[in-house]
Amino acid sequence: MSVTAWLPRLILRGRALPSWAVACLIAAAGASAPWAFAPTGAYWWLPLALLPLLFALKQANPRQALVAAFLWAWPYFLVGVGWLSVALARYGGLPWPAAWAAVALFAVYLAAWWALAAGLAVRWSPAGSAFRRAVFTAAVFTAAEWVRGWAFTGFPWLSPGLSQTPPSPLAGFYPLVGSLGVGFLLFALAGMIAFGMPWRRWLPVVLLVAALGGVLRSVEWTRPVGAPLAVSLIQPAIPQDQKWDGALLGRHLWRQAELIAQTRGTLVVLPETSLPLLDVQIPNEWHGLVAQALGEDRTVLYGTFTRDEAGVIRNSAVAQGKAAPFSYHKRHLVPFGEYSPPLFGWFFRALSIPMSNQGPGAPLQPFLHVGETAAAVDICYESAFADLIAGDVRAGATWLLNLSNLAWYDRSAAQAQHAQIGRVRALETARPWVQATNTGVSGGFDADGRVLAVLPEWRESILELTVQGRHGETPFVRFYGEMGTMALLVLLTVALRGKNLLGSRR
Repeated sequence: MSVTAWLPRLILRGRALPSWAVACLIAAAGASAPWAFAPTGAYWWLPLALLPLLFALKQANPRQALVAAFLWAWPYFLVGVGWLSVALARYGGLPWPAAWAAVALFAVYLAAWWALAAGLAVRWSPAGSAFRRAVFTAAVFTAAEWVRGWAFTGFPWLSPGLSQTPPSPLAGFYPLVGSLGVGFLLFALAGMIAFGMPWRRWLPVVLLVAALGGVLRSVEWTRPVGAPLAVSLIQPAIPQDQKWDGALLGRHLWRQAELIAQTRGTLVVLPETSLPLLDVQIPNEWHGLVAQALGEDRTVLYGTFTRDEAGVIRNSAVAQGKAAPFSYHKRHLVPFGEYSPPLFGWFFRALSIPMSNQGPGAPLQPFLHVGETAAAVDICYESAFADLIAGDVRAGATWLLNLSNLAWYDRSAAQAQHAQIGRVRALETARPWVQATNTGVSGGFDADGRVLAVLPEWRESILELTVQGRHGETPFVRFYGEMGTMALLVLLTVALRGKNLLGSRR
């Protein structure tokens, strides 16, 4: 069977492009799409990069749609999360070819969700206007992104809706529909163009959505509560290959105690696993030095490991000082890095990642109460799960605090992408978002997603900032986060399909 049979025809100036040219165009568009995310932040590029795929879907059968979407999505994910290979090879013990092969296979899995969405969208697309088809296709792709975010523990990284942080006009929609809903808008707007809506109709729609996003940015969804809190973030900048070196452990411990003594905040925050020991193994001398530095009215929150009575090891954040006793245990663990998924024990055993056999913490955990604020703590890539964070806000958190260690990925886009996700969580919940990381990006965003302050990456530093707690709920939080967004899209999809079926019966 020829390649042409597996690809839709693309018409340019009245001529059909060769099948190899169609494949290259679609794949190149997908490979370029991560440019829309941080650190580049060219938010406007993503809807343009989607156009070749959507043009192809316009005239494709379900099988061709599946192939076209896979050609777009596989390089999208391979380029966008290629930094995973660094953790697997440089610090996980795999040979580089094996590490890249593993990431390529992982990208196949992620791209398969897009391929399935494209096949279903074409198979069940409603007849009628380009507008209806664009909205229906956007809803199906958004549903696939939602499933990708929880299936097999979930990996919602690089979801298209995460790319539209300010100054994107779509940023105003985060408090209403979250990143999933913003991704839906991206697909729908691009689909109106690709599926043949005249420019005199799609251009006003685009301008109206952009203007509405600007108006929504001016809405104050929550209100300040309590006195502001002075927070000190410590960025130790310890390279990952030194973090677990026993000969250097003492030096790093005492250096972090010295850095704590230089801070001024009521709350001092060290990053994830800043003390790479079980909490009971941390020397009493270290705790004594920290106690002297803190005095009676301050608190330090540091990352470490804890072990319960059953012997289960957990990735934890533990407080010392006025707010003690407090501890938070990571709830959503990283597959392969922190535990072995079922049937993958052979791959897990091939890695050499310290403290990698962990257990999750309880779904509901206490907040960190410092001053008049209540911080919901989360660790590392838990920030990628919008419903986890929205649930903390519904439970009463007045601000959000993330502890991370991204040194696993060296000087890659992972740091900036992680910070962008935190910024989206701030916008969705209208809560300040603060993150302390080992090598960057350490900093904070206010309830409107504006940058409070950030530290230079890969440099030992201390950042002093002020956090204002907030009270109240955005529509996204109030209506159960992504579940509420998906309920709206299901109703929309049923309405479109229902109208199509009624029309066909007539």
